Amino acid sequence: MFEELQDRIAEKKALLLGVGNRQRGDDGVGSYLIKRLQKKVDVPLIDAGDVPENFISQIEASGANFVIIVDAADFGASPGDVALIELGDLKKIGASTHTVNLALLLKVIPKEKRPEALLVAVQPAKITGSELSEFVRESLDGLQSLFVRLFKN
Repeated sequence: MFEELQDRIAEKKALLLGVGNRQRGDDGVGSYLIKRLQKKVDVPLIDAGDVPENFISQIEASGANFVIIVDAADFGASPGDVALIELGDLKKIGASTHTVNLALLLKVIPKEKRPEALLVAVQPAKITGSELSEFVRESLDGLQSLFVRLFKN
């Protein structure tokens, strides 16, 4: 996954967008990742919580031309599995655990300014309670290491 992401972001200005509600168990993985990466990476970070649509202007203002969205998504895998999913493929698998359609999220940005985007999806084990499952916590550790390698200060 490291090499694939590295190839995708080469020569691009990236931004990491964490999506998730920390009060819904594994759903908070994107939000937790952004918190963990503060002051450890040299790339804009946005913790969008469960309302990523409220951060469109920040994404646009960042000047990023590539957005990596990290979110829990049910893509039919084992708990804690991580997948790279093109936003256009989301409707095929119905992956998001949120009401907002991530595939449409960036389409409100004018086409000439619209960044490319890719979802780093983590298969949740549970979306209840306020604690991450052991499976997703392990994936979170791996994602933190991966993004520090990609975007270290």
